[in-house]
Amino acid sequence: MKTIGFFGGTFDPVHQGHIHMALEAKAHLDLDEVRLVPCHNPPHRGQPQLSSRQRLQLLHLAIEGVDGLFVDERELRRDGPSWTVDTLRECRLEWGHEVSIVLLMGADAYAGLCQWHQWQCLPMLAHIAVLRRPGYSLPKSGILADWITNSDKQVIHSQPAGMVVVLEQAPMDISATQLRQQLAEGLVPEGLAPKVRDYIITHHLYRSTER
Repeated sequence: MKTIGFFGGTFDPVHQGHIHMALEAKAHLDLDEVRLVPCHNPPHRGQPQLSSRQRLQLLHLAIEGVDGLFVDERELRRDGPSWTVDTLRECRLEWGHEVSIVLLMGADAYAGLCQWHQWQCLPMLAHIAVLRRPGYSLPKSGILADWITNSDKQVIHSQPAGMVVVLEQAPMDISATQLRQQLAEGLVPEGLAPKVRDYIITHHLYRSTER
């Protein structure tokens, strides 16, 4: 069964931490590919600083030449809030149940999953891989804890959905918020792919209007 990882986010901007997470998940779970899914209209946070078109351009630059990573633009083509459950339903209509979908998310996102739109439906549409990060603990009780039943990662290669697994990841201390602040101050931050950094600098993205 083909296995596809889905890694959503605003990617404002995409940085090496995102690429590191995607590649580690791909390797640890033996995924055929990982799709980075830029959010068009994030329902749980403010609008990104860059436009969807600009963030999409940066994503393409970031994964250029990286085997197994692709950009999936389907959320940018939809109006209204970019609900993950709608994205997964669209994929199921497109692929049926012949493809295993693995939704990648950090432990912080998983801890707040009950705030997501129609979150109870997610395991019926995909597996969930929780990427454990320093400073964030997993739920110890309740339905989210119950979902983490075991770590039999091989199940994702034989079933299209339903498993929640936890992956330990080597941390990368990179924050999009800090990157935006540094860029606004005219600094050249670490943590950006060279082509992404050059594009941002050339087009004066994230620069403070007060400078």
